[in-house]
Amino acid sequence: MEPEPLSYSSLAFEILLLFVLLGFSAFFSSSETALSSMSKLKLKSMLDQTDNAEKKKVIHTALHKPNQLLTTILVLNNFVNIFASSLSTLIVLRWLPPGNASTAAAISTGVMTFVILIFGEITPKIFSTQRAERIFHRCISFISFASYVLSPLVFLLVAISNFFIRILGGKKVQEPPFITEDDILSVMSVGEKEGAIELEERKMLTGALEMKETTVREIMVPRVDMVVLEENKTLQDAIKTIQEEGFSRFPVFRDNVDNIIGVVYAKDILKTLHERGYEVLPKMKVKEIMHPPFFIPETKKINALLQDFKLNLVHLAVIVDEYGGTEGLVTIEDIIEQVMGEIMDEFDEGENTGVRKTSDFEYIIDSKVPINDIERELDIDFPDTEFETLGGYLLERFERVPKVGEEMQVNGFHFKILAASRSKIEKIRFKIIK
Repeated sequence: MEPEPLSYSSLAFEILLLFVLLGFSAFFSSSETALSSMSKLKLKSMLDQTDNAEKKKVIHTALHKPNQLLTTILVLNNFVNIFASSLSTLIVLRWLPPGNASTAAAISTGVMTFVILIFGEITPKIFSTQRAERIFHRCISFISFASYVLSPLVFLLVAISNFFIRILGGKKVQEPPFITEDDILSVMSVGEKEGAIELEERKMLTGALEMKETTVREIMVPRVDMVVLEENKTLQDAIKTIQEEGFSRFPVFRDNVDNIIGVVYAKDILKTLHERGYEVLPKMKVKEIMHPPFFIPETKKINALLQDFKLNLVHLAVIVDEYGGTEGLVTIEDIIEQVMGEIMDEFDEGENTGVRKTSDFEYIIDSKVPINDIERELDIDFPDTEFETLGGYLLERFERVPKVGEEMQVNGFHFKILAASRSKIEKIRFKIIK
């Protein structure tokens, strides 16, 4: 069926209506972005600060029924876009000779796709991300009212959507958590800038949040740095090692370090000394008083390990790889230091984190210092790397063991090798380039 002959008054009305529909499309798109950008923490703050009863009601809806509002926006946006596309086809058809309906549809589809993308989607959404709160305040009352009017339709659409999601093996859409980890990190960052919390407090809280993402491999004492005792060493040998190293727990091995058979505690040596006297020290072997070892995989998260330590009443775990070889060890102190920062005990000689400041933005760093510790201590961010230590990061960049004096500049950081052996990097001069 062909449209009626061209009437300039009706054409003007149709073009005006088309612009109105495009305006609604832009409004709904910007509303969708604004609503999606508002965190629950922000909405709760707005709810507490407003005294207007009507405003409280619509903010409460946005806080507790965001999916209902978003579905309403999507329904209305699709309606106006389809209406606008149909109207544009009718307008084009009026300008063409009879019998060109397919041509009119093709022209209209091409033009309206471009127009809706630019003026109904991309532009309003980008604009809305920059002024999310302002747009939210201006649109939320209308969207809330529309959601109330369309609630039967919205309820039906959501029910149908959830039905098909379950058929496809998915789960019913759940409301997001009231406060996300990103919200907490943002609040801490703002709090530090405004002086509400100290830098060290923010580092501590950040460390606690990162526990569920940090693996034991990232904080372990590597195999090459482990202090271990051979099973046939005497208690006298063990006491000497305790005096030299300052540790209170030592893994015990048989034949080689890949075969850890136990853990000896300094307190058990003292107990034996008290009960049986000094004469037993050169005779008794450490294997006679050792405890069973506690093994964990290198991929275990440190928050889960902390629970294991509590359940098993142990303070030291031996980390093994997929083949059963020893990778390193981790203690409860290592986990606590991940949150609290370096803890100095009576055996530590002054503060020794492996990071020593020499001047503004310049440091001398031990190659074994974990990158996470450097980031937290200096409040910087390294590019992503598979290695845990600064030495490993530089080996990855140099693709070989660099010589003393070699330098490299990466991502605003300058590195100079101060000490190295044939097989590893030992000390680095690190400078932050402003």
